[in-house]
Amino acid sequence: MRAMIRWTWRICHVGLAAALLAGSSFAAAAQGQDAVADFFRGRTIQAVVGFQGGSTYDLNLRVFARHVGKHLSGNPTVIVQNMPGAGALTATLYIANVAARDGSVIGIHNPTNLIEPLINPQTKFDPAALGWVGSIADEHTSCGFWAKDINTLADLKTREIAIGATGGTAGSAVEGRLVSMMLGLKFRIVEGYRGLAEVRLAAERGEVDGHCALFQSVLTSEQRDAYKAGRIKIPIQIGLTSHPDFAGIPNLFDIVDEKDKAVLRLTIGQWRFARPISLPSGVAPDRLAAWRAAFDATMKDAEFAGDMDKAGLPVRPLSGAQIQPMVAEMMSTPTEIVGRARVFIKGK
Repeated sequence: MRAMIRWTWRICHVGLAAALLAGSSFAAAAQGQDAVADFFRGRTIQAVVGFQGGSTYDLNLRVFARHVGKHLSGNPTVIVQNMPGAGALTATLYIANVAARDGSVIGIHNPTNLIEPLINPQTKFDPAALGWVGSIADEHTSCGFWAKDINTLADLKTREIAIGATGGTAGSAVEGRLVSMMLGLKFRIVEGYRGLAEVRLAAERGEVDGHCALFQSVLTSEQRDAYKAGRIKIPIQIGLTSHPDFAGIPNLFDIVDEKDKAVLRLTIGQWRFARPISLPSGVAPDRLAAWRAAFDATMKDAEFAGDMDKAGLPVRPLSGAQIQPMVAEMMSTPTEIVGRARVFIKGK
């Protein structure tokens, strides 16, 4: 009888301990959520974009900023700040090296800039250390031309082509050099435009012939009318795969050798996460987790989807947890491939 009482007491004791442990864990989680909500409540979040207003990056971030606050603990207000410069590298360096590391600043990046520390070791930031929140969509790029005598790939071989670009390391310049050098074309890169919208105005005036790093989503949004009217021609697309909207248009990846394919995997592979949003490095794990959860919820928000559809912008998201290892893999690219890519990116 006494043995039975002792056995029963032990079971009750173990059950009580388990219940207390579960209760304390639940309480700790609730306290953690409360702490995150307390931090964000009444706060204004700075959302940084490295391009001018009206660009596809700006539009993506503004639609996201309009909706994410309701999914983030504490429901803060999110305000977009444009910080153009150096093909959006200025904004990336701000996020990586200057911005507050408390979860109150996010930024959308030009993925082309993420390989800059590999290509130019003097560029001091670590893309793999950023707190990746998620990417709104993947992307597919091309070279587009406004000049009336350029319609096909063969036309690009007939004369020197003036390619507008926002900066030496911007996607518009890098992809222009990739196409030119890999295919033996005569592209003259004209740098210094403040944004691709300005490049397109220059192309309409005949100052340049066109530009590379022209997104497929741009052709379905801000440049939809010009593209449908035939004022923009796409003689070549640039992607690890071909896009259905560019059926019949040659793809650079398909017409180069294996060594050049390896370079393209590094230099354009980032378009798998073409609209990536991050926090700076060092943000507390609970706040990073809150941002990731808010991003995932926003991607499923019907109102967000409706606003993106009205703007002609695709929603094909990747989570922050998916992007983090992709960036780490990119940063571990073999030295030989990086060296070959450097020749194309720097033009020498």
